Amino acid sequence: MPSEGFAARVTQVVALAFLFASVPRGFANDNRAGASSKKVLLSASLDLITGKEMVEDSAPTPPQAAAAPQQSGQRRFVIDGIEFIGNRRVRTDTLQARIFSRKGDPYNEETLRRDFQALWNTQFFEDVKLRVEDSAKNPNGKIIIFEVKERPQIRRIRYDGNHSISESDILDRFKERKVGLSVESQFDPTKIKKAEVVLKELLGEHGRQFANVTPQYERIASSNAVILVFKIEEGPKVKVGKIKFKGNHAFSDRKLIRAMRHDRPYAIPLYFMNIPVLTKTYDREKLSEDLEVGIRGLYRDNGYFKVSVGEPILENVDTTHARLGVPLITGRGHGKAVNITIPIEEGERFRMGTLKIVSSDPDKALSLKVDALKAAFPLKQGDIFSTEKVRKALETYGKIYGEYGFIDFTPEPDTEVDDANKVINLTLRFDEQKQYYVHRIDFSGNTTTRDKVIRRELMIDEGQLFNKRLWELSILRLNQLDYFDKIEADKAAEIKRNSKAGTVDITLKLKEKGKQSIGLQGGVSGLAGSFIGLTYQTNNFLGLGETLTFSAQFGSLTRTFMFGFTEPYLFDRPISTGFTVFSSRYNFDQARQESILFQQQVSINPQYVQNYVQNSTGFTVFAQYPLRKLSFARFGLNYGLTRTNIKSFNTASTLLFESLQFRSLTGPSALNGIVSSTITPSISYNTIDNPINSTRGKSFYYSVGVSGLGGNVKTITNVVDMKYFHPINKHRNVIGLHFSAAHTMGYAGQEVPPFSRFYMGGESDIRGYDIRAISPVTFIPEQTNTTLQYHSSSCLGGICSFNVPTLIYVATLPGGDLQGFTNVEYRIPIVGNIVQTSLFLDTGTDGNLRRSALQLNADGFQSLIDPTKAIGGQALPNAALAPPLGSGLTRQLAIAPGTNFRWRGSTGIEFVVQLPIIQAPFRIYYAYNVHRLYQKVVARPPYIDYTEICEPAGTPNALVTCPNPGQVGTLPAQFKGVVWDAWKQYLSQHVLNNPGALNYFEPKTTFRFTVSRTF
Repeated sequence: MPSEGFAARVTQVVALAFLFASVPRGFANDNRAGASSKKVLLSASLDLITGKEMVEDSAPTPPQAAAAPQQSGQRRFVIDGIEFIGNRRVRTDTLQARIFSRKGDPYNEETLRRDFQALWNTQFFEDVKLRVEDSAKNPNGKIIIFEVKERPQIRRIRYDGNHSISESDILDRFKERKVGLSVESQFDPTKIKKAEVVLKELLGEHGRQFANVTPQYERIASSNAVILVFKIEEGPKVKVGKIKFKGNHAFSDRKLIRAMRHDRPYAIPLYFMNIPVLTKTYDREKLSEDLEVGIRGLYRDNGYFKVSVGEPILENVDTTHARLGVPLITGRGHGKAVNITIPIEEGERFRMGTLKIVSSDPDKALSLKVDALKAAFPLKQGDIFSTEKVRKALETYGKIYGEYGFIDFTPEPDTEVDDANKVINLTLRFDEQKQYYVHRIDFSGNTTTRDKVIRRELMIDEGQLFNKRLWELSILRLNQLDYFDKIEADKAAEIKRNSKAGTVDITLKLKEKGKQSIGLQGGVSGLAGSFIGLTYQTNNFLGLGETLTFSAQFGSLTRTFMFGFTEPYLFDRPISTGFTVFSSRYNFDQARQESILFQQQVSINPQYVQNYVQNSTGFTVFAQYPLRKLSFARFGLNYGLTRTNIKSFNTASTLLFESLQFRSLTGPSALNGIVSSTITPSISYNTIDNPINSTRGKSFYYSVGVSGLGGNVKTITNVVDMKYFHPINKHRNVIGLHFSAAHTMGYAGQEVPPFSRFYMGGESDIRGYDIRAISPVTFIPEQTNTTLQYHSSSCLGGICSFNVPTLIYVATLPGGDLQGFTNVEYRIPIVGNIVQTSLFLDTGTDGNLRRSALQLNADGFQSLIDPTKAIGGQALPNAALAPPLGSGLTRQLAIAPGTNFRWRGSTGIEFVVQLPIIQAPFRIYYAYNVHRLYQKVVARPPYIDYTEICEPAGTPNALVTCPNPGQVGTLPAQFKGVVWDAWKQYLSQHVLNNPGALNYFEPKTTFRFTVSRTF
């Protein structure tokens, strides 16, 4: 058997050799070319960092093999299978769809090259190899194998060495520039290179023009993922150095530098110069903007229409600077700066020539009168030509046409320069386009507020001509309601045009605010002492726009309750009505309050302080109506009835209310049953966009309150209040101005009650001072007794005593009849409307314009000088005489020097946080008080009638010299020798030359927390 098997195998070998010898030469070559069992045709790999591709082609095409059809009789190969090896994230079906070859197709290497290129172009892979193997099942079959290595996934991105910019800033810039690089994305060298460029650009904007950014990666073990690392070497920060100009004659270097908003240094502007404080970071793009908008714009706004601002000459220089501005402590550092030299060719100055306003369509006339349009143009013929005024004029024309429904109006300016006459003739071509009417107005997002509440604030209605100006005013009215988040006229409204019908459908998108407002207040105040308060308000009750308010405050010195209701539209008419009911108890303890106010124990003679309790109850009703339909000006009428009772706890307070002439009653009855019945007509105008976070608009308010229609108080009070808000710095910041003034006076023989006079100070007017801390100081005379004692066996205990009538003067704070104050704020938002900071300056004063209002009533004055009307029959009949015989007593009360209409100022910084849920502004502020009152207020010297203590002329150390020869006072005549000498010394040291003193020390600085805004 073995010999038979061996013979068979030899026979097969001989037969194959004979067959091979009989095959044509070309066929044999072709068989060798395609018959290798394993062969790598193509391979490609990618360097992940550099992005360089390396491709190897190991299967050269035989001459004419690919193009010429194979001769008959040649062996033909087919694709018996296609395999993909190494793909994990990318499905095989996806890869199969990317190539052209299919199982059963003729084997063709050119087609395989196209397949290989198609897979490589997907950018899915870091490495691709194309292998061809013989099929084990089909002798004419080939197995196509694509070996792939997928690109790694970026699991994390790290920025090493970055100190100048935050990672959030980097991601925002990547998003803005559409870099497409993010965590969990596929590693892409092209995107990484783009990210490198963007990073360098962002670092350059922050002064790091010399920064180097090197991308690297770290592979994560056991996964096809990497950590992408950007190695950053920031280098020195580049600042703006010296800025110079060449060729400027019309404007000084200082004015040109001030026009460069991005590159000018932070400086303190003075009238004749600027004091530089800090230099800004150099940024080439911002410099280009300053050259175009700042310098070229300044020249073109002043007639230099053909000004040429050349390419700046930049010079990099090394600099030294003090670290943190303190060279002696922190030393000096080194940096880099760019000195900038800007060449300018000013050219000639041009004036305004002729103005033509024509239609852009020659076959159609303008809808508005040309003469009226020309009258709105700010430049007249012969005026200095200004591109800024032309630009504003185009905006004005857009608003004018917007009022007539031309919402797509487009103006096109065309200038004709007359070099000979140095004028610019201007032609404005107006493309009016179509005029639109309002077809429908819908609202979205008002989940609580009813449509009619919104619709009644709109100044345009369906079917009317679309008026852009009235639409903007409508948005302002809605913002004033404060029911919704701030509404932007051009963003919140979706306007759909129907050009064929000439109509628009408006959908106003709204977002409701929390209608419930709960405020919790607390703290320490000079007026209220320690207190805690709760305020509840719903400003959109049941979605009908009604306001319901309740507040309560409890403190060591105050207690108040208030309930109010407001209906903005009575009977669906624009009549705003409402009422408030209140009750308050106020304990005015001056000694205690001044200890809180001055943050120290103050030394005040007890006879000079105020100490009383004021209880008030009452109500007000009011109504307002617009002067014309949908107007911002309103007329109001308010009626209030208040009953006040005063309970005095010391002599000073009793004198304040019983002796001052403010009622027809005197004595104890003056303290109870003070009824004020007041009617107050008012007029107001308000275009402020938001009642709390105001950014633009103005308001005016004037009222005159007349008390005396019933009750027993007769006064007239005038109040003026004005506010103005203006956005600046591209509408990011806001300047706010507030002015308020008030005057009150009595009539029909009465004066203003002390508790209705004006006291200033506190967070509502001048922040650095405490509430009611600013007032004139006056002196009220009071008759008292000085007790004198002497030894005598005739008296019980051997000591006799008797009283001498004495007139003393009690210092008190009566308030003023005229006050005025101004607040200036520069508001800077930090986190939208939630967190803001403000720089503020408050100034104001109050005092007594009508000093005759501060006088004793007739009965009180007579009780001091007339023994028949004095209590106990003791009086000082000569007190009205001039010193030294009298005290110069009159009904008119004197005001302490330096306290009447003394200007106060307060400046500082405050931070305001408005929590969205509570809807109340919490703030802390630090204030430095300017021109504060810091002095000891001394009362007038006490007085004893001269008939009691005078001595003859020539008497040593006489207290008072008698006016008549031989006249002697009662005391020296009755008590002579040692007793009188001792009494003289006592009266001189402890009575007559010892007036009371009030330490009126206002604080230098104040740091305070409140829940309110000044305006």
